[in-house]
Amino acid sequence: MSHKILTTVLWISCLYSSSIFSKDFDSTHELPKVREPDKHRVYLRRNEGYGGINFPVMDYLRYESFNSLLVNGYDANSAVRAFSKTNGYNAVSIQHELEYRYMDKFRVFYESRSLVNLKSSKNDQRSLQFKEDYVSLGAAYFHPLSPNFNIGVSLRQVDIEQTTKNNYVLFDLFPPLIGPRNREFSMNVRGTVPGIHIEIKPLRWFEIHIGKQFYNLSGNDTRSRVDIILVSDRNESLLFGYYDLSKGLVSYTGEKTTLDFVFRFSSWFATKWGYTIERYDVKYKKYLLFLDGDLQSTLLYSTLEGSQKQRMDFGSINLTFEFSKSFGE
Repeated sequence: MSHKILTTVLWISCLYSSSIFSKDFDSTHELPKVREPDKHRVYLRRNEGYGGINFPVMDYLRYESFNSLLVNGYDANSAVRAFSKTNGYNAVSIQHELEYRYMDKFRVFYESRSLVNLKSSKNDQRSLQFKEDYVSLGAAYFHPLSPNFNIGVSLRQVDIEQTTKNNYVLFDLFPPLIGPRNREFSMNVRGTVPGIHIEIKPLRWFEIHIGKQFYNLSGNDTRSRVDIILVSDRNESLLFGYYDLSKGLVSYTGEKTTLDFVFRFSSWFATKWGYTIERYDVKYKKYLLFLDGDLQSTLLYSTLEGSQKQRMDFGSINLTFEFSKSFGE
């Protein structure tokens, strides 16, 4: 979904909402006051997001080129990669949510999100394929300071798995060599995420939601590389294979800020549109490198890579469809 399509949908939602609010369409729109909360209500949501992203492996590959210059001396290819400008990617996300509320105060919810990057252009030589799977289970309490204003706190148990693949063909003329390089970067972190939230309800059919979550997760990071190289030397061709594996303990810290504008078309259907900013840092607590042959380079690379911080940035425009149903007294 492009920015233009999403913006058009949002404007249509706004215009449509303003036209139906004057009609006797649903009890939600009969009065300007805020609707009284149901004793029990279940919500089902689908959220679609589109925005720009920088993910940790992008920083790692740039640092890797710097490290190669420091350890092995000047190399033209490493210098180009180290000092060239790194552009971010566009990305799309799809999130599903299931939530139960009691008197609109006590809330229990489950969230599942898939986030992937889009290829920046046909000329993009990085060949990076990023995917994040996010799952959280949490609870929240919202206290009504007035019928039009709620303040809340939440606590989530979060599990995040990020995988980046970097597959391309090695090629050089001196000496003549060619072969595939397959690299995979995998990070899995988990932990408890607190949050604070504000809900403003100026009208029965319109709300503003603001939230902030604080991440301090920890877990494992694993990287692997497999090279198969065919070298031509005069009339003879030689086939070589290389494999290395690195693993470390990492921390994943940062914040997620959300702003949503909610339009309630009826008592059971609503749309949200808004913006999300996510900013995190990845930092190694312990770093190990295996199966790389050269012990001296291994130790030096471990020291350099373990001290370098990587970042994860994702800012997205979001559109959410919400369905809900009350039950009980």
